[in-house]
Amino acid sequence: MSLRERKKQQTRQALIDAAGRLFDEQGFEETTVEQIAAAAGVSTRTFFTYFRHKADVLYDNSVQRVDAGVRVIGSRDPGERPAALLARAFDEMLADSWEMGLTVGLVGEAYKLPIFSPQATIDRSNTRLERLAVALASACEIDRATAYAMVGAAIGAVSGAVAVTLGEGRSDAEALAVAHRACRQALAGFDA
Repeated sequence: MSLRERKKQQTRQALIDAAGRLFDEQGFEETTVEQIAAAAGVSTRTFFTYFRHKADVLYDNSVQRVDAGVRVIGSRDPGERPAALLARAFDEMLADSWEMGLTVGLVGEAYKLPIFSPQATIDRSNTRLERLAVALASACEIDRATAYAMVGAAIGAVSGAVAVTLGEGRSDAEALAVAHRACRQALAGFDA
């Protein structure tokens, strides 16, 4: 990676870190883009080079996580069953979320904001669903309806389990464990 790319990643991460701290300290609604930029040591204009809105900071790496899942699906082992492959892809995406510190619980009460509304969640899920299902159908040579059903079941199970777990005030580590279990439970029927 070039020096320029490393600097860009450092700036992006500084903005994410600053936003997370400010959201936790003073709340999402009360935090301004100007405050985030200042806390990261950059201009407001630089903030908008990386993010369109302050809410985008919360989803910064969602595309990269889906990319990681698609890569796992593309690396299918010979004879690997579609459900096992998809579970492995979700393991990678969840591990990526955990390593990057971007699970919802790490931004305090942010999961109660309108950007986490059922419709916003559905819109993001549909984008993930499309990319993962197309990759799964291609890698496993299964019909699109089955691939979409499998990915939809996994996304729904993981999203629902994490939301309930965090809503109960449990830790991110507990939410991660529940997510892994929920994914496998949702996909178990597809191996029958």
